[in-house]
Amino acid sequence: MVHLKKVLSEQLGIGIGTIYQTILEYKRSKTISSPNRTKKFINVKDKVDDFDKYAIRRKIHKFWCDREFPTLDKILQVVNEDEDLPDFSLTSMYRLVKSMDFVYVKQGRNSALIEKTEIVDWWRRYLRAIRRYREEGRPIYYLDETWVNAGDVPYKVWCDKSVKSARDATSKGLTTGAVKPSGKGKRLIVCHIGSEDGFVPDSLLCFESKKNTQDYHDEMNGECFREWLESVLPRLKDNAVIVMDNAPYHSVKQEKCPNVNTRKADIIAWLESKGEVVV
Repeated sequence: MVHLKKVLSEQLGIGIGTIYQTILEYKRSKTISSPNRTKKFINVKDKVDDFDKYAIRRKIHKFWCDREFPTLDKILQVVNEDEDLPDFSLTSMYRLVKSMDFVYVKQGRNSALIEKTEIVDWWRRYLRAIRRYREEGRPIYYLDETWVNAGDVPYKVWCDKSVKSARDATSKGLTTGAVKPSGKGKRLIVCHIGSEDGFVPDSLLCFESKKNTQDYHDEMNGECFREWLESVLPRLKDNAVIVMDNAPYHSVKQEKCPNVNTRKADIIAWLESKGEVVV
């Protein structure tokens, strides 16, 4: 009987505990109630877009540049202090850092930045390729995207310490200093490409992010990026090399294949579009 329950669990994808409870319920009441559907929670790594992940990654790497150990508490503090980044709990930050391919390991005597093997392989292939292109004398261009808030202000400013209060400033005919904007203001998405000669003329892409959206990658998508890149290509030198990261909109699939979450009707329609007969 135990073996049968285990087989049912594996075949149906249901926990063996649920099978035990269902059988026990049937023995007691001769009825079976439908299990409650659990709410589908969005993973924290899916809530944070690539721009914010890159900003967080830079903050973590800055600890290494400053010869400090980036503990989770330190990472949480610097991220939550940044007004441009979301606030996290310690648990959500841990999950996010893990999802970004950081690992917590014992430090060796010859310590180095620990990343997954495939990431290290990518870096090696990149370094070999970029060295070869430079030896061949090919023009190399770099492109990237970022964002800027209209309400951004300098991190440090001059202030007059002799002014003790607003009343004191008024009596002296002075001010209390620069007024910090009440909010971040409009967010602008910026994309540009350049080389050792500087930015490519007339190639700046800059547009305002939509309001009330947490993920502004909805605007910087594959179609938008492709149209911009096609307009830029004629301005580049012949036989040029373009260096870019692996942002989702830099390599978009022409057609998405069905997955485990795809509805049955959509799977059938997709198969029929490929000339398959579904009975």
